[in-house]
Amino acid sequence: MCLGIPMQVQEVQGTFALCSGPHGQGRIDMLLVSDAQPGDWILTFLGAGREIIDATRAHLINEALGGLGAVTNGEVDEAMLNSLLDVAFSDLVNREPELPPHLQALLQNGDTK
Repeated sequence: MCLGIPMQVQEVQGTFALCSGPHGQGRIDMLLVSDAQPGDWILTFLGAGREIIDATRAHLINEALGGLGAVTNGEVDEAMLNSLLDVAFSDLVNREPELPPHLQALLQNGDTK
């Protein structure tokens, strides 16, 4: 499984950038997000920037990753789990699941295969 990690661009160095995130600093390949500037947030996968995101989305992703880390590291007992889920996945609480647009289109066209 590959997880996207939000990182903030600190300094652009040609096709790479020095970025900081929840696990420190790293040198990130910027070929796919070449218009990112210092201060921008990018979503990184395996050392490469894939998407420029806003600070709110970066915060939500970092909260979710922190929650997953706490659960997988055994830092959360069953009594704490529900409150952790409410914080770590606040953008999903009380929201109905949604199909992605390409699946919505198939459903609307009656293609259920």
